[in-house]
This record gives sequence, structure tokens and C-alpha cells, in this order.
Amino acid sequence: MKLGFDIIFFAVIGLSTVGSFFLGEEKSQRLMIGVITGSFAASIFAEPIYKLVGSKVSFINQGLIALTLLALCIVMCVLAKNVRDSKWPKSKIKALIAGALSGLAGMAYVIAALPEQTRSVLITEHNLAAIVYDLRIYLMAALVLALLLSYWTIGKAKK
Repeated sequence: MKLGFDIIFFAVIGLSTVGSFFLGEEKSQRLMIGVITGSFAASIFAEPIYKLVGSKVSFINQGLIALTLLALCIVMCVLAKNVRDSKWPKSKIKALIAGALSGLAGMAYVIAALPEQTRSVLITEHNLAAIVYDLRIYLMAALVLALLLSYWTIGKAKK
């Protein structure tokens, strides 16, 4: 029984969820935006960058490039300055949902950006990887829908 990927999977989901809970609603919304842009960048640009750099540097593979692009987009979005001040109401439940969806969608697109050989081994050996990989489009749609709903349901500022 191999637990390596499963531990990493639950660690990413747990850290994303707990981190969003402590960071708050606005930062969790930025986390969702970072995952959306990062997964787009990883799925589109990982292979061309690997073809460009992979022949020159031996320790770089396509999965590492995809993970780097995803992490770079997430860090840039999460470290952005808050726009709303403390007068705006904040929901910890929306932050928890945003964190869990962001972690799931991020893992799905990292698996999708891996080279075909690595991805097929990972999917055949780990059921969680297969489920998340198969549902990646639905997870991204749920992430976009949760982001839209979180912006539409912002309460009024206190006076």
C-alpha cells in the first residue's frame, strides 16, 4: 500500500482549507483567482517551457514547471493588498468552501499537467488522483461559480 500521494493530497486540501479559514474571505477569494489563473498557466505553458528549458537543465520536468507556475500565480494573488477594510462582514464558511475547492482544483490541474507517463502511473495506483483528475473540469466550474457567488453575496458595510 502506497500512501505517499494520499498524504500529499490530504495535506494540500487541509492546508488550503485551514489557511483560507485563518486568512479570511477576501484572501480566500484571491486564492480562488490564483488557482484559476495558475491552472490555466500550468496547462497551457508547462509543456512549451519544458521543451525550451528541459534539454538544458536535467533536473527540471514538466510537472515541476506546472507546479511552479501554479504556485507563482497563487502567491502573487494571495499577497495582493486587501481592498475592503474591517467594516465589511466576513464569512468563515465561504472561506472554508473556497479553500477546499481551491485545493481540489489545484491538485487536479497539477495532475493534468504532469507528463503522460507519470500521470498514467499516478492515476492507476491512486484512486484519489483518478477521481480528481476525472472531475477537474467540474471542479474548475465549481470554483468559478463559488467565486462569483462569493462576490455576489457580499454584505453591506457597517456604519
